[in-house]
Amino acid sequence: MQTTRARILQILREKGEATAIELAIQLGLRAVTVRHHLRVLREDGLIREACTLRNRRGRPRLVFTLTEAANRLFPRNYEGLVRHLLPVALSSDDIRQVAQSIGKEANLHSLSGLARLSAAISFLNEKGYLARLETCGNEPVWIEIRNCPYLEVARERRELCALDTALMEELLGTPVERISCIVRGDSACRYRLSVEAP
Repeated sequence: MQTTRARILQILREKGEATAIELAIQLGLRAVTVRHHLRVLREDGLIREACTLRNRRGRPRLVFTLTEAANRLFPRNYEGLVRHLLPVALSSDDIRQVAQSIGKEANLHSLSGLARLSAAISFLNEKGYLARLETCGNEPVWIEIRNCPYLEVARERRELCALDTALMEELLGTPVERISCIVRGDSACRYRLSVEAP
């Protein structure tokens, strides 16, 4: 992102909201230059007008604030949070409950067969797994995962690998067998589908 625009976002993050004039003063730029950058940021969906300030003289001044899309650009510490939320070992019942909760989000219970497999792969990819289905002939045989979205935490907390296996079973509605694992140094996590796969 262009440096001036990144700085505008940073100022809005720190202040909450600001006018073009206020931003121009803080950046040491002309207001017309700042307005150009604000227009681009608004077109990109990163800022919005919070309100309009009116006074007796001059034209009304727009007050800008960040959108949720812009908020997602700033650093997050989900990994640190997860490390603190998992201070004790998860039981197999805990793992199954978490997998069921995530599985409900996918909403696959009404699907079966290849439609369910395809929807499960799409759901996993939305979550950052880089998943794909491998087939032999016309039969689905494997699910391959090329990215562990919480790899650093999983290296410390191996229960997360068991959680992924439980999640696969929850999404597919059938047992799977994990054959390889990224956390153990394999290039991918591979899950063999049960012969009873939907």
